[in-house]
This record gives sequence, structure tokens and C-alpha cells, in this order.
Amino acid sequence: MTTSESNGLVVSRTAGRHWILAAVLLAIGAGLVWLGLSASQQSPRVAGCVFGGGFGLLGLILVFRSLPEPVTDELVLDASGISRVVGGVVWAARWGELRAVAVLAEPGRQHSFRVVLEPADARFAERHQGLTPVAAGQFLVPGITLSAAEAGRLREVAGRYGKVTERPVTPVPEPSRPPAVARLTPGPVPEPARVSIHVNGWDRRKLWLFDFAMVLLGAGVYVAAEFGPSGVLHTVCRILGSAVIVLAGVVHAFEFTSHKRTLRADLRLSNVELQWKTYYRTLELSWREIAELRLLASGHLEFRPADPDFPLHHGDAEKLALGDGWYRLPRALSPAAARKFGRCAPTLLPREVVLTVGRGGAPPTPITRGAT
Repeated sequence: MTTSESNGLVVSRTAGRHWILAAVLLAIGAGLVWLGLSASQQSPRVAGCVFGGGFGLLGLILVFRSLPEPVTDELVLDASGISRVVGGVVWAARWGELRAVAVLAEPGRQHSFRVVLEPADARFAERHQGLTPVAAGQFLVPGITLSAAEAGRLREVAGRYGKVTERPVTPVPEPSRPPAVARLTPGPVPEPARVSIHVNGWDRRKLWLFDFAMVLLGAGVYVAAEFGPSGVLHTVCRILGSAVIVLAGVVHAFEFTSHKRTLRADLRLSNVELQWKTYYRTLELSWREIAELRLLASGHLEFRPADPDFPLHHGDAEKLALGDGWYRLPRALSPAAARKFGRCAPTLLPREVVLTVGRGGAPPTPITRGAT
């Protein structure tokens, strides 16, 4: 939402409340309950109460979410300067501190625009810690994108108090492809090496050991229950046998759930790029865009971009930023996935990318790679 005043502009991304949707859900829930209670048979009554209660519960959840005051999320331009408001004021810069303001389209998304500030002095970064540095000593306004109409209005207001400039964006480096094979060379063209790592995958060896232990325990309990003396021991063995079956079923259910498409996370490595893929998000990075990659002992995988303009090319990675130039992938690798990464990554990464791997409680240490 954009609010234009006579001397300024407010671009608001404050989340609205859900009163209308809550009222609709509560009305549907009440209607279903009334229809169920008015039915003459038991089955429609139960179905109406169950489904009506479900809709009513969703409506009540939205009501409780709408009661608190929404957190303010705005970009404000006025005669004093430009400021970013998230709850309270995150930062505010006066027009005298800025040499120019640039509004540029995100690469590949011509209807989404970002705001870049060009400071007037070198101490600008010390006074404003909430901005993301990019190339040429400029700073990206984080956490907000503009539509085409909002970008045009912002250029107009910024030009009234300061200078608006065009800011070129460094193109994304082309991924390094395998060298082309001459036409006269017999044989097929080699495919790029690839490996897929199930980030939240379970350790198969530990699962097999668990199954083996459960089989042995179950067999021992069964023999004791069948051939042992009747009494307390017989009852205890039957209880333990049931517990073994339930425990094995629960463990395998959780392991099976980790393979579901909506819960699975995959880290795909090749000699060309890195890809992080989940049901809701896909992040693709060429190795030319990464200067350093490290796997911490905690299992978190972090990378440092090689291009200062990385935040302009990958706005979807903004939530992954740690604030010190590093970005962390949103989910830690399981021990099995970390071992596979440590085994496969050195053979796939180019030598230009610094790779460090931490094992156990030791800090990450550089390792030798075989890729070129």
C-alpha cells in the first residue's frame, strides 16, 4: 500500500487484520453445527459438529491473531530524509547524508524494484547499521520491494529533495560449463558430475543397527514369553514385546515422513552450481557467485558471495543473511548428509571456491579439493 502526501511518500507493507475471513469461517462453522444438530439421525449430527467445530476453530484462531496491533512495516520519504520503519524506526538518513538514490529493477523481475542509496561520506555505514552493503560503496534498503507505480512515485519524491541516478547492476557471471568436445572426437559428450544430498535424511547404518537390535530384543522377549514360566515374567515379556513393535513402528514412521515431498530438503551439487531445493523454495547459485563455502560442526552450511551485488541478484536469499557478509542455508545438515557433503564436495567444487569443513567440535578447516 502506498500513501502519498503533499511533501512525502509512505510505502507500507504492514500486514492487515483478518476480521472478514474470521467472520466468514465462524458463520460457516455455526451453520454446519446448526444443520448437524437439527438432523434427525446420529451420523449427520456428528459430521456437522465435527466440521462446524473445525471451521469455528479456524475462525477463532484468526480472531486471536487479529487482536494485537499489526507490526508497522513502512518505507517513509519526507522533507527530512528517508527512513525504514519496522515496529520502531530501524534507521533514518537525512538527504544531506545521501549523494543520490537509485531505484532499479531486480534482474529477471522487471515489475519488482529495489532502492539503493549512495552515501555522501565514508562514515555513513557507521551511522546506519541496518542497510545491506553492495558494490561501489552503496547500500541496499533491505526487506522491501516496490511495484512499478511505487518506484515511479519514489523517484519523483526523491528527485524533489535530492538526486536520482541510474545504477547499473553487475551481470550474474555465467556458470562454468565443461569444455566443448570437438566434432571429430568419437564418443558421447560427458555429462556434468552431480550429486544429490538429502539434507534431513537419516543415517541408514544407524537405522539398520536399530532394526537389528529390535529384532534381537523382540525374539528374546517372544522366546521368554512362550517358553518361560507363567506369572509376572510372562506378563512383562508381553508388554515389552508390544513396546518393541510400537517403538519400531514410530521410528520408521518418522524416517518415512522425512522423505515426503513437503518436508524433504535436498542439496544438489555439481561442477557448475549449488542448488538448495525444498517444496517451498529453490535457490540456485553458480560457483562463480560464491567465494567461500563452509560447513560448521553444527551442520549448518554457509557461503560468502564473490560479487558485492549479490543481494541485488538474489532477493530471495535476503532472509538467509547473517549480517557479516555470510549467508546460512535455512536447515542444518543431518550427520549422514554432512558426511556425504564432506566426501563429495571436494571433488565437485572448483579450486577458486574456498571450502572449509568442521568435524566434531573442531572449527572449520580448509581441505584440499580435486576439482578444477
